Amino acid sequence: MNVFDGPKRSIHINVSDETHANLKAVCASMRITMHDFLDSCINGLLDDDQFFVRLAERIAEQKGMKLIKRISVTDADSVYRAIDGEK
Repeated sequence: MNVFDGPKRSIHINVSDETHANLKAVCASMRITMHDFLDSCINGLLDDDQFFVRLAERIAEQKGMKLIKRISVTDADSVYRAIDGEK
């Protein structure tokens, strides 16, 4: 089944205006929507893609140590490369 088939459910998150604008600009420069990007990340985690599993584990660890404010540019670049199938 295509991930865009069937019923859909909304998720609601709050991010800073700056984060939203930057994500929107990066996605637009890659000719994808924020929905495309986030849906692919979510499905990567649900499909047990080890890149996304490790990313989620690292976020959980950093959150536990109260170190995380936002994902770094390096982390974001890694996510983009993973979605493109690069190493």
